[in-house]
Amino acid sequence: MSSYSPKTSGWPERLWRNNNLIDIARGNVPGSRPYTAFGNRTTDGAEDNIIVTETGMPASFIVPNRIQLSVVSTSASDIGRVKIRYLDGDLVERVESVQLNGTTPVLTVADDIRAINNAYYIDGAGVVGTVTGTSGGVTYMVIPAGSIQFNTTMQRVPAGKRLMVNALYAGAISGSAAARCMVKLETTFINGDSFADQGILHPVAAIGAQDNSTALGGVGPFPVHAGEWIGLTSSCDKAADITAGYFGWLEDE
Repeated sequence: MSSYSPKTSGWPERLWRNNNLIDIARGNVPGSRPYTAFGNRTTDGAEDNIIVTETGMPASFIVPNRIQLSVVSTSASDIGRVKIRYLDGDLVERVESVQLNGTTPVLTVADDIRAINNAYYIDGAGVVGTVTGTSGGVTYMVIPAGSIQFNTTMQRVPAGKRLMVNALYAGAISGSAAARCMVKLETTFINGDSFADQGILHPVAAIGAQDNSTALGGVGPFPVHAGEWIGLTSSCDKAADITAGYFGWLEDE
């Protein structure tokens, strides 16, 4: 009888851990789920370091403190519901459904909103008018007329979670103008220091585009810890339509 016994090694375990994305996507990894962020904006001309989000949003809109949103449409026809995915005062991810009342503003029940990661209209087709969520004169959410959702690449990681980014993409379209654009992946932390409350961003990667698009897969995975912001900013030399986003997953911190 052979006395051979296989050698033990940590490599199979490391290999498995680096290839478990299908299990995460299927919901087989407790505490983990796929995560994506998308943004699209049309520039009026040259711009520098503008967050890739819905057209009509301000250049910077990181929530400085706990806020309550006033949600309203420019059309009286919009009386459906908007679901807002946000982080509360403890940075716990929550969802609130707001019943629109046309051109009459409606306040959210939540008055401790620290970040708005997504919002969408769930009744019928897209909104007729432009739906905005504001506080103190600052716009934090826009659902453009005819659209069904508010998208932004600027996301804040929920409490107790870690966002792992492993792919990103960016593209610019300007027709004959041939705009040159650079899209940067930026975060609010560097060398262990956090600038989340100040909204100061630090670049960690970039994609250049001139009337084309580029995708980067298999990067990282790059970890973003709980409470930190991560997003994509664009800089262009002339007017362009810019789209960008990233993929990854959330897991327990």
